[in-house]
Order: sequence, then structure tokens, then C-alpha cells
Amino acid sequence: MAFLVDVSGSTSRKLEQGRRVIDIEKESLVLLCEALEAVGDQYGLYAYSGQGRGAVDFLTIKDFDDGLGAATAHRLGGLGPRQQNRDGAAIRHATAKLLAREVKTRILMLLSDGRPLDGDYKEEYSLEDTKAALREARQEGVDTFCVTIDREADSYLRRMYGDVHYSVIDRIEALPTRLPRIYRQLTT
Repeated sequence: MAFLVDVSGSTSRKLEQGRRVIDIEKESLVLLCEALEAVGDQYGLYAYSGQGRGAVDFLTIKDFDDGLGAATAHRLGGLGPRQQNRDGAAIRHATAKLLAREVKTRILMLLSDGRPLDGDYKEEYSLEDTKAALREARQEGVDTFCVTIDREADSYLRRMYGDVHYSVIDRIEALPTRLPRIYRQLTT
């Protein structure tokens, strides 16, 4: 399983309790990592952002062979909102990481707070490129799934992921408890 986390600038948005979207994302990932370590599943944890097609940042928080230790905790704790999100490029890179693994099942889960957006990478172009990257991943045998907190996401996610390959969490505060449950559903 590869977890791909959108750390674009929009994750700096403050919620009612004064916490930011990224703070809830990080809390969710800590709980998920602890659960995955307990069951012994192989997983990688990556984040992405960038500014333009030539500057897509793909950050390794925990690679598949890394342990869950102080270095991973430091990288996860240090995540902060960055720039924009070019989802297609990040999905392609995470897919390549999954394909390099000698495993029977490969799942890519994207955690996002909204639609892809990076300069001219917007509207139809961003949706179609993301859809193409997801199709390419599935053709290579990678199952894809998106978890989003964007309440308006249903129409564009259905177009990119299909009817059953995404989940909209309408209360971001529920993300820490919902994310491990979604993982269990995907892997059983």
C-alpha cells in the first residue's frame, strides 16, 4: 500500500477548532501507521506538492523498507502546506514505487482536500490527466482509491475514480477514525 498525501497550500485552511486541514491529515496518518505496523503490512507514505510541471515535489515520509521510528515521525511531523497539487504526476511516481515491489496486491490511496490545481493544470486538463494516471495505474495492476474531505468532490471524483473508488468524508474531524477503517475495507 502506498499512501499519497496532498500537502498543497489549501491544506493550511483553518477549521472551527483552529486546527488546520494538514494537522488532521497528519493525525490520521499517525494512527494509520501505528495500525499498519501492528498488523505487519508493507506500506509507503509519501506527500506531494509543487509549482508547475517542472517542479513537482514528491516527498518520502516513509519508504516501504523504512521502519516507523524517530526519522519517520520527524518527517511526518514536519509536513506543512506547500504550493499546488499536480495529482497526475504524483500518482505516476507512486505507481512506479509500487510496481518496483515484489508483492501480490498493490494499492494506491490518495488523501486530498480538493481538486487538482497547479497553474495551467486546472479544470478539464487536470481532471483528464489525473484520470489518465489512474487508468495507467490500474492497467499495471494497481488498485486506486481516493479519500477526500472536499464536500463538493462527488461529481469530479466519480469522473476520475469511478463510482466505488473514493470516499468523501464530510467532517474532517472524522478522518482519524475513518482512514484506518477504509484501509481495512480495501485490504480484506
